Amino acid sequence: MTVSTDHLAVSLNGVDNVGKTTQLAWLRRGMPSAHAVGTVDAWDSRWREVASGDFAQWWFVDSTTAEHVDLMMSSHTARRAGSGRLALEDRGIPMLRATCAATAAIKDALSPTEALQLVDRIAINFPAADHRREVHVLLRWSCDPASEAAESLCRETRPVDERYSAYQHALAEILSLQAERGDYHAVLDLGNDPILDVQRRLREQLREFGLQIQPLSDQALDRLWVLAGMSESGKSRVGELLRDEHGVTRIKIGYLLEVAALRAGVTDPYGWPEPRQAEQFTEEVLRFAETSKACTISVESAHRFEATAYLKRIWGDRCRVIYVDADSAVRANRAAETETRLRARDATKYERGTHRIIDIADHVIDNTGPLSALKLVVTRLVSTEGNRRVPLYASGPVTQGEWLRQVTDHILDEQVALVLATGSTGRASWRNGWSDLDLLVVRDTVPLEWLRHTIGSLPTPDDIKVGVSSFTTGDFDALRVPPRVVQSLRRAAEGVGVLYQRPGYLAPLPVTACGDRTSRGELGLVLMTTRRLLANEQIDVRAVYKHLVLLAKILLRADGYHFDDPQDVLAAFRELHSTAGCSPPQLDELVRSPEDPLLCQQLAEATDRLMTYIDQLDHIVRTDA
Repeated sequence: MTVSTDHLAVSLNGVDNVGKTTQLAWLRRGMPSAHAVGTVDAWDSRWREVASGDFAQWWFVDSTTAEHVDLMMSSHTARRAGSGRLALEDRGIPMLRATCAATAAIKDALSPTEALQLVDRIAINFPAADHRREVHVLLRWSCDPASEAAESLCRETRPVDERYSAYQHALAEILSLQAERGDYHAVLDLGNDPILDVQRRLREQLREFGLQIQPLSDQALDRLWVLAGMSESGKSRVGELLRDEHGVTRIKIGYLLEVAALRAGVTDPYGWPEPRQAEQFTEEVLRFAETSKACTISVESAHRFEATAYLKRIWGDRCRVIYVDADSAVRANRAAETETRLRARDATKYERGTHRIIDIADHVIDNTGPLSALKLVVTRLVSTEGNRRVPLYASGPVTQGEWLRQVTDHILDEQVALVLATGSTGRASWRNGWSDLDLLVVRDTVPLEWLRHTIGSLPTPDDIKVGVSSFTTGDFDALRVPPRVVQSLRRAAEGVGVLYQRPGYLAPLPVTACGDRTSRGELGLVLMTTRRLLANEQIDVRAVYKHLVLLAKILLRADGYHFDDPQDVLAAFRELHSTAGCSPPQLDELVRSPEDPLLCQQLAEATDRLMTYIDQLDHIVRTDA
């Protein structure tokens, strides 16, 4: 359907603080020909007279409902008469009636239904505003009026009295009644969506009604890192680390604001109010991301508190503010300028509220230590961002159950957070005479004494190799673990291998890409170890086979496939990488006859072919000598 913009009005409606004015401002920039006519109180001089006295007294007590409706309808009529062809209204005609009805419910002790009926009867007697096509959109957090009113009230910056609270509850109920009877052409339930997502949905909704609106960029920006801090705290170094070690696109906030000012024909972008700065900056980020296809961007330096706080509202969880902190003595020692000049820059930042950003930051980095500490913490932030923390549920082992219970009891104390059986341990795929028993223990601390007295004294079954990997909860929080532990964590989240989880402990669940990235990071080490194994005249069949499977897993993870069982891994590898010519003996054959010379040779040759294949995989770029 195409809607003519010849005399068209679009209104946004909803309870207080739902974001009507904010969303209209964004919408106006996407509809250059639109006339933002604002609220009705700018269109009738009587509003100034009422506001000059006790406005709340007139609104809720002194005025009659008829007087209230008269002022609203007359103001709306004047607004329509002065509107351009395409008008953007802050509260349309249904909402104006709703506010009158909510006020009547308070003044006249009426139910929401009775109040709305009263206002509708009064309003019908007033002259109609200029006729035009209308699209009324209701914005709401929830379909439940009580929750809607509560959300509105909790967003008030000042304490509210009982009367205003009752008004807001009545208004929410009346808006719900209007929505049920079809007074609004569209109802957008916002939930906790950030401003940017709401605006995107709003534009999509209006385009369905045939309106011509510039779409927001569809480029999915996974993360916007916003770096803040006082002078010489280390913001630039963090930006460099994000760029150089983690592939994050690095931009200066000032540059994008200058671009936004040029686009808007404004001389000084800092003359905009800070929320407007954040909006204009965001639109430039979206344009840049669409052009560059960047998925993760870091911006520096955030100096203004209100603009930074508003950025978080605009972007929601995709925006992460990092405040880089260091005491004045450390910063002065780093500065190439005089202490007087540094203090002057600090004074400017204090005036802009830079120091307050620490209170709204998602992460605060204490950058008073060595560079190594900064590199580790930046890696931790990037590696763990986007991961969820989940409860794990113990699952009974299929094999070695008695031994696993005995060992778990031996290990447990108040500091142990998690015990996992990894690999084939405790599972149906475990093979006598071939498989090892592997455990993973996560503990708050892992001191030498505990390692020797607890792990060193584990009861071990005869002729079975037992391996225990120990990590601190800090290691796990930072995902400072090898790829096989990442895979074990993902399997544990599916209920595989969990022997114990401390009540209240939530394990990190790495995103799928983390397993692939960490696996490829260890490829060189795995290749080196495999070649060492093959160098022995009498090869260790179990070790070589496990390394062969591991190499295949690394490539499959890079392909986007995640298999656990060795035979499944090799079957998938043969299908996806048939040119590798990797055909090792069947696992059952190796288990039955691990010393068979022919099988050993076949295994060694298959492994050699696989490594030769890997060596050629990245030879797809032609480089001049």
